[in-house]
Order: sequence, then structure tokens, then C-alpha cells
Amino acid sequence: MPDAFPTLKSERLLLRAFVPDDEAAFQQFAVKEDFWKFLPGPALDSGLVKRFIAARVIEGENPSGRDWLFCVEEKQMMRAIGMVRLSIASPEHRQGNIGFSFDGTLRGKGYASEAMQAVLRFGFAELGLHRITALADIDNIRSHAVLQKLGFRVEGRLQQNFNVRGEWRDCDLFALLRSEWPPASLLDGQAGSTALA
Repeated sequence: MPDAFPTLKSERLLLRAFVPDDEAAFQQFAVKEDFWKFLPGPALDSGLVKRFIAARVIEGENPSGRDWLFCVEEKQMMRAIGMVRLSIASPEHRQGNIGFSFDGTLRGKGYASEAMQAVLRFGFAELGLHRITALADIDNIRSHAVLQKLGFRVEGRLQQNFNVRGEWRDCDLFALLRSEWPPASLLDGQAGSTALA
């Protein structure tokens, strides 16, 4: 397991630990409903975003070695555009969980898929994970599309799995095995190169 917080690079993106300057970008998009709509917890406001970023900065300075919340920075814009989390659910069984959320104004540009590819490569190649799962609200069609594009398959539906602001929500469970990565759809030259920095 890496001792320091890893930095991942792809063609357009830098995935790294959070820094205090990320708050300005997150204040612009994380307070909007399309960012937090399917996330458990309260609706994000300016104060919550400030506390969230401060906590992530501390986590980045002292990584647990089992849970990485990457800030995703777009290199040309030189600002944060979202986040991807990879957690080790079971070291013994080499299983991890992944999740993501991005600035809704940048949809359709492939940023989520590109960032997820970098983190999946880190999980499978660097951490030696055997299986990575993801949960997506049944109404979160965009997340379903990203996961399926990356080769994840639906393994089942978890009923009333999350309480999202007072409403019990069903989620679909997605999974991807190391032997299934990368999927053929990403081997035909469509995938940007990703490197561990």
C-alpha cells in the first residue's frame, strides 16, 4: 500500500490529494443539486463544502492506506472538477469499492470515464485488487452509463440501501473483476493513457 497519497495522471486529468485551493472550485459546483442529488447526507451548502474540503485536506496529508478520495483536476482549466473515491473493503479478499461525482456543467466530455479508468488501473495494477464494486442509485442513469462503459456489470439490486435525506433509496450493485479489466471497448484506442506519478 502506498505510504503517501498517490497522484494519478491521464491525458487531460490529474488525480491527487485535496488542497485548500480546491474549495473555490467546489463552491461553484458542489452546492448544486446535480452534484449531491444521489449522495447520502445533507444537501451541500457553502458551509458544508468548506468543512468537507478541510477534512479532505487533512486526510490527504495523513492517508489511511485503505481509502483514497482523489480530487480530479482538469489540467488545462487548472481547477478541480470532481472526485473519485477508492476504498479497500477487504484486504484479505482483495476487494475494493469505487464511487464518483463531478461538476454537472461538464457532462458529456468523458471526464468521469477518464478519471475512473485511472483509479481502476491504480486499484488493479498497483494495489492488486481482485474485484471492485460500485453502487449507483437506480435513477442515476448517468452513473450507470459510465460504469457500464468501463465494463462493470450489474450484479443485483439492493432495496432501500441508502437513506437519502429522509427517503429510502434502492441501488444497483455493479462489479468488475481484475480479469475483466480493461474491457475490449477501451482497448481499441479510445482510452487515454494513464500513469501513476
